[in-house]
Amino acid sequence: MKSISIYRLNAILLLVILTTIILYYGKVFLIPLFFSIMLAMLLLPICRKLEKWGISRVWSTLIGILIILFIILVFLGIIGAQAASMSQDLPKMQAKAQQFIQTTQSWIESQFGVAPKQQINYLQKGVSKISQVANSFLTSLLSGAMSLITGLVLVILYFFFLMWRREKYKEFILKLVKDENKTEVNKELNQITQVAGQYLIGRLVSMAFLAVVYSIGFSILGLENGILVALVAVIPTIIPYIGAFIGGFFPLAIALISGTLGTVVPVIIILGVAQAIDNNIIEPLVEGESLDISPIFTIVAIVLGELVWGVAGMVLFIPLFAIIKIVFEHIPALHPFGFLLDNEVAEPKWMEKLKNRAEKLKDKIT
Repeated sequence: MKSISIYRLNAILLLVILTTIILYYGKVFLIPLFFSIMLAMLLLPICRKLEKWGISRVWSTLIGILIILFIILVFLGIIGAQAASMSQDLPKMQAKAQQFIQTTQSWIESQFGVAPKQQINYLQKGVSKISQVANSFLTSLLSGAMSLITGLVLVILYFFFLMWRREKYKEFILKLVKDENKTEVNKELNQITQVAGQYLIGRLVSMAFLAVVYSIGFSILGLENGILVALVAVIPTIIPYIGAFIGGFFPLAIALISGTLGTVVPVIIILGVAQAIDNNIIEPLVEGESLDISPIFTIVAIVLGELVWGVAGMVLFIPLFAIIKIVFEHIPALHPFGFLLDNEVAEPKWMEKLKNRAEKLKDKIT
């Protein structure tokens, strides 16, 4: 059996360490660049369609930027309107929160024998520590808001230049490979573009579906400010698997504070049913093969992304792993690693039939 050379193993480990260092210390530059690349892949079909209609490259790119800004402004407008409506209900929510706290104190006293005054003393000690953390958190929040605005400007600038001269970058990559490999590399680049764009479309459609279902369900349930609660619950779901649990805490907390214990169970049912439909029908149907990587490596991508780039890494590392898998599959020496990343969960036959019907319908429309 042929063993791996110790020098080769050291070279691989050194490459992994250097790549991690570059990703970590270069995140201020790399995160906006990666976001702009993903957005460029997402809006590339729209810009190409506009250019076929006779619109110039510059104007099609500017229209793409306007689409991005319009979506952001609409989202912020909905949240702002709902937040203004929620502010009118704050006195009522505070009263219910106070009632909930008193009920909780009585339960703790009956179960553990801790008097309400002792509970308040414990809380005051905790609040004094939390206040110190809160001051530093607010400072970091303000600096984070400025970084977010700066990052958005950089994303838009990168996006413009990437779309404006996109053939140049593709030609640059093709110049790095031998002539006999250019056809295969060109195919690989097209596959990467399609997979990344389809993944983002899938995430947006999934979030839109959850937002609609949550909003309708919470409104029927009578949960106060149901639309705002739904939007806040949907935002973390841009991160697969983990985001659904993070987003579910907010509507449950609102149900406990503004409603009754009987409201919590229907909220859990709404969250569970919506997630089940989304995970088993919406995501597989829309995303297709875009995220065809093993669930365990999806979790690994989320964890590594958070360690290296924070929240942005939790979003970006998943499509990055999918792109790495495509590269592995096109390099014979790296086929075993592509096999390792490949999704081992078999797709149900009914989903295959549903996808085939969707593809036929798409072909008829186009």
